[in-house]
Amino acid sequence: MMNRLMSTLMAIIGLSTLGFAQDKQTIFDALYSSEILEVTIETDLSYLIDNRKKDDYQYAIFSFENAQGQLEQHDMKLKPRGKFRRNVCDFPPIKLNFSKDRLMERGYIAEYDKLKLVTHCMEDKFASKENVAREYLAYRLYNIISDKSYRVQLVRIDYIDSKNRISKIRRYGFILEDTDEMAHRAGGKECEECINVPANELAQKEEHIMSVFQYMIGNADYNTGMMRNVKMVRPYTGTGVIPVPYDFDFAGFVDPSYAIPNSDYGLVSVKQRVFLGNKVDSAMLSSTLQHFLFKRMEMEREINNFKLLDRQSRTEVLRYLDTFYKEAENILSGSPLRETLQKQALRESEKGKGTNEVRR
Repeated sequence: MMNRLMSTLMAIIGLSTLGFAQDKQTIFDALYSSEILEVTIETDLSYLIDNRKKDDYQYAIFSFENAQGQLEQHDMKLKPRGKFRRNVCDFPPIKLNFSKDRLMERGYIAEYDKLKLVTHCMEDKFASKENVAREYLAYRLYNIISDKSYRVQLVRIDYIDSKNRISKIRRYGFILEDTDEMAHRAGGKECEECINVPANELAQKEEHIMSVFQYMIGNADYNTGMMRNVKMVRPYTGTGVIPVPYDFDFAGFVDPSYAIPNSDYGLVSVKQRVFLGNKVDSAMLSSTLQHFLFKRMEMEREINNFKLLDRQSRTEVLRYLDTFYKEAENILSGSPLRETLQKQALRESEKGKGTNEVRR
């Protein structure tokens, strides 16, 4: 009884906050645009780069031009973040921590004050731009597939060394919205203790959509049970914990030079696909694949219009997705060929059924 009352109270608080938030912007809302945003970050770059394996915050000034054409400057803190990338990258990924008081003074919702910045990682300008662009595009494709996803903003950043020991660095990157903000938009709250949530307590539809998406982009660098590269959202109302993916840099769709295929699943290339989601029945697999087919043109349009990638790169990623869609179409058409996704995603009790049953 007490648990039910607490759940109801959390739902009321969450939904009322959502109504209040519609009247005000978050800092990410102010950054969010369909165009590349020009950003300046001034900080002690030598300290940031030399101490990228430490977890210390340092002072920085974050500047950008807002939608009204006014220059905004924010005194804030930043620090290196991540695990693998901060160890292998020449320039670490960054956590941006804005001042709640300053955000409130400027009329922003102060609660959502922490943003992740995916940086260029490598000194090589072409390779770093390519990696950033492809991973950003993976997030954008998941936005099309599911509204239970992180919003991202593409930025071109001028990094200025406050100590004048390093020349200005100008590179591409992208910013992820605050996790609490993403969870709130999804109608819930981040669940940090949701490790090894039983399959029957997950939102089955959302989990399957996420898993098929990871399969589509060739990403085996996640684990829903261990919450590795997956955030869990517990809805304010209803049941079913929602998994939301992030960090797609090891996906075959992105294919950076530092990516390592996951040998735990027998992969020898990051472009190989493996399905890591929960097993489903044929009706669920069919419904999910039809959803992906319905969104195909919109995703292809997103890729074709994304000019930060040159034509050759856009063609390459389209061809990679095309191999997934051929597999999906074979499954839905009832082809006698047993596709890899079909073998790995269906429950054992479903595998003996004719492939025509998947379509119904």
